[in-house]
Amino acid sequence: MTSLRPPPAPHASSVDDVLAALATDEAAGLGAVEAAARLATYGPNRPSRAERPAYGAIALRQFADPLVGLLAAAAIVSAVVGEELQAAVIGAIVVLNGILGYVQEAGAEREVLALRETFSPVASAIRDGREHELAAEELVPGDLVVLREGDRVPADVRLVSARGLQADESALTGESVPVAKDTQPVDAAAPLGDRGSMAFAGTAVTRGHATGVVTATGDTTELGRVAELTAAAKSPPTPFARRLGQLTRVMVVLGVLITGALTAAMLLRGSNLQDAFLVGVAVAVAAVPEGLSATVTVALALGAGAMARRGAIVRRLPAVETLGSTTVIASDKTGTLTENRLRLVRVWPAPGRDEESVLAAALLASTADIVESEAAGLRVIGDPVDGAVVLAARERGLARGDVEPGPVLRELPFDPETRRAVLVYAEGDGARLVAKGAPEIIAARSADGTSVDALEARAEQWAREGLRVLAVADRRLDGRALSGEDGDLDRDLRPLGLVALQDPLRPSAAASVRAGLDAGVEVRILTGDHPATAEAIGAELGLAREAVFARVSPARKLELVRELQETGETVAVTGDGVNDAPALRQADVGVAMGLSGTEAAREAADLVLTDDDFSTIVAAIREGRRVGDNIRTFVAFLLSANLGEVLLFAAAIPAGLGAPLTVVQVLAVNLLTDGLPAIALSRDPAAPGVMARGPSRGDRLFSSRYVAALVGIGALVGLVSLISFLVGRGDGDGVAPTMAFVTLAVAELVLVFSLRAGPRPAWRAPRNPLLEGAVALSAVTVGLLVYVPALHDPVGTVALGLADLAVALAVAVVPAAVVEAAKPLVR
Repeated sequence: MTSLRPPPAPHASSVDDVLAALATDEAAGLGAVEAAARLATYGPNRPSRAERPAYGAIALRQFADPLVGLLAAAAIVSAVVGEELQAAVIGAIVVLNGILGYVQEAGAEREVLALRETFSPVASAIRDGREHELAAEELVPGDLVVLREGDRVPADVRLVSARGLQADESALTGESVPVAKDTQPVDAAAPLGDRGSMAFAGTAVTRGHATGVVTATGDTTELGRVAELTAAAKSPPTPFARRLGQLTRVMVVLGVLITGALTAAMLLRGSNLQDAFLVGVAVAVAAVPEGLSATVTVALALGAGAMARRGAIVRRLPAVETLGSTTVIASDKTGTLTENRLRLVRVWPAPGRDEESVLAAALLASTADIVESEAAGLRVIGDPVDGAVVLAARERGLARGDVEPGPVLRELPFDPETRRAVLVYAEGDGARLVAKGAPEIIAARSADGTSVDALEARAEQWAREGLRVLAVADRRLDGRALSGEDGDLDRDLRPLGLVALQDPLRPSAAASVRAGLDAGVEVRILTGDHPATAEAIGAELGLAREAVFARVSPARKLELVRELQETGETVAVTGDGVNDAPALRQADVGVAMGLSGTEAAREAADLVLTDDDFSTIVAAIREGRRVGDNIRTFVAFLLSANLGEVLLFAAAIPAGLGAPLTVVQVLAVNLLTDGLPAIALSRDPAAPGVMARGPSRGDRLFSSRYVAALVGIGALVGLVSLISFLVGRGDGDGVAPTMAFVTLAVAELVLVFSLRAGPRPAWRAPRNPLLEGAVALSAVTVGLLVYVPALHDPVGTVALGLADLAVALAVAVVPAAVVEAAKPLVR
C-alpha cells in the first residue's frame, strides 16, 4: 500500500496537494486492490462501537452507599444473633435499595450508537475510472466520491470539483441555512462552518453536484470526533445527589457513634452481648430512613409524568429535580429558539416597483416545488432558500403558473462562484430573464445607478440585522441576446428589489427567555451559526452580546459547559444536532428536541421535548422546582421520625429502661406509616412565587437554621415517645413499646401537615387529598399492627387498652402543636 500523509488541514490545501498526499488520480480514483489494502489499514468508515456499560460494577456500586452499608451490617448482626426475621426484613430493604439505584444508573448508554446512524449507508465512488455504488463503510482515505443533490455525505471530503453545490450542515455546525461550497482553499484556522472547500460526513447535499477526495473516515471525521467527545463526556452528580450525599454522610457518622455508644453503655451495665447487639441493630435501623430511596424514585417518577403531560419526556429520573436547580440554560439557536425553517420575512421594492412584482420575479427565479399530503402537510422539494420564496408566494396567492410568461428557455443554476441563479422564460416575441442572488453581484451587473444605490444601502442594513438578503432583477432579451454566452445573458439588469430570509424565532421564544431570566436562570446562546445571525437573534430575545457565542464547535461547546460547571453553575443544555450531543451529555440536564432533533441528540439527552419549544423548558423548570421543594419536605418529614427514634433510644438505654422499640417497630414506622404520606407529599402543588425566588444553590439540602429546627422537632417526637413509653411500663409486657410505637407513628402523621405548610399555619396550606388519604391509610396500618393478634409476635406489639391508647394519642399531637405555636415567631 502507498504510504499516505494526508495534510493536517485539507481545507487550507490546494486540490493538487491533497490529491498528491493521498496518492489519488483525479479522474480514475483508486484502484480496487489499493482500496482493499487501505481498508485493511484504516478500518471501516464508521465510528467505533460504544463499549457496553460495566453492569457488574454498577451493581456493586449500589452497595457502597454508606446508608446501605450500615443496613447491611445491621442485617448481618441480626442473622448472627439469631433474629432471622429482622435479618430478612433488613436484607430485603438493602436489596430493594440496590435494585432501585441500579435501574437509575444503568440507563441506556446508546449515544455513540445513535451517532453511527448519522453516517450514510451507501456512497458513489470512482474506482479504476468507473463510478460504483458501494457501502459507505468501504470508503477509505483517497477515495474519489461523487455527491449529488439529495445525497448524504458519506465521509469528510475535500472538494475536487463543484458545480452549484450547497450543503445543509445544521446538524453538525448549527448553521441554519445551506452553505455554498467550492474548491478554493480557506484559512487553516477557519471554523468548521466556514470551511467551504470541504463536505462533512453526515451532512446533506441540498443543491448541485461535486466530486471530492475522502480525507477522513470513521473516528477521524468531524462526526467521528463528535462521537468520541460524546463518549468521553460525563455529567457531574446532580445537585440533589450531592446535597443528599452530604446529609447521608452526617447521618451515618452520627448513627455509628450513637450505636457504638449505646451498645457500650449496655455492656457496661452488665447486659449480655446478644441484647447489646440487638439494641445496636435497632439504633442503626432507626438512624437510616429506609424508605427514602424508594420515595425519592416514586416522587421523581410522578414528576416525570407531570412533565410528560406538558411535552417534556424524561429519559433519566434525576433530571426532574435537577431542572429545578438549573442556574444557566445554554441553548442552541437553530431548532430550539428558532423554527429551523427558512422563511421569507421581508420584501423591499426598488423605486417604482411594488412588493408583488418583486415576489413574482423571485418566484420565477426559484426552482423548488411544494408537495402537500395529509400526513406531512406542506413539504418543500429542492433548495430551502427557493422553498422559502415559493411558500411566501403561495401565502400571498401567487403560483408559478400565474406568473410564468412562457416555457423556460435557459437556466443557470446557483453557483457559489457566480453567486446568482438565472432563468430565462419565453415571452411574446422575445424572452424575459430573471435573476436572484447576492445583492453586490446583482448590483454590479445592473444598469440603473439610482436603484442600485438604494438597493445596496438597504441590503447592508438588513445584513447587519442577521438576515439573509437576496436581490432580484430582470431583463428583456431579444433573439440575438439569447444566442450569446451564458455569462453575457444577465448584463444590464433592471433591479426590482430585495427579499430577506430568516430562520425566525419561535412565537413563544422571547417570552420564555424572559420568564427564565425572571426566575433567576441565565440564558446563553451557543451556536455554530454566523455571528451576525446569532447576535441578531440574541438582540431579539433581549440578551446581552456577551451571552451569545457564535461559530461554536462541538468541542468548544463542551468546554463552555464544563467551565460553567466548574464555577458552580448547574447547566441545562438544549440542542437538536449531532454537534450538540457531547454538550448534552456533559450537562447537568441535557434537553433535546423531539421533532427536529437527531437521534444522537435525543440519546445523549436527559429530557426530550415533544414540541421543540423553549417555553416547555421553562415549564419543566417550574415543575422541577415543585418536585425539588416537595422532596426536601418529605426528606425533612422522614428525618424528623429518624431523629425522634434515635433520641428516644439515646434517652432510654443509658437510663437503664431497655430498648423502647423493637427493630420491626422501627422499620414499620420508617416504611409503612411514614412511607405513604412521604409519597403523597410529592404531589403537593407548587408554592406561591416558586419561579420568583431563584434556583437553589450550594451543596446543602437544608440551611443550618432548618437543621436546628428539625433537631428540635425530632427531640420533641423522641420526648413524647419516651413519655408514652414510661407511662406504659407498669401496664404489662409489651405495652410500653407499643405505646411508644403508636405515639411515634401518630406524631409523624400529625406533623406532616405542619411541615408541608412551611411558615404558614397548617390549615392555610392548600389541600392535598392524596396526602389526607395516605395519612388515613397509615393510621389504619398502625391500628392493624396494634390490634390484629396475628401481627403481635412479628411486630412486638400488644393490644392497648382505651386509657393507654388515649395517653399515646394525646401526647402524639404535642410536637405539631408546639410547631404551630412557634410559627408566628418564625414569621
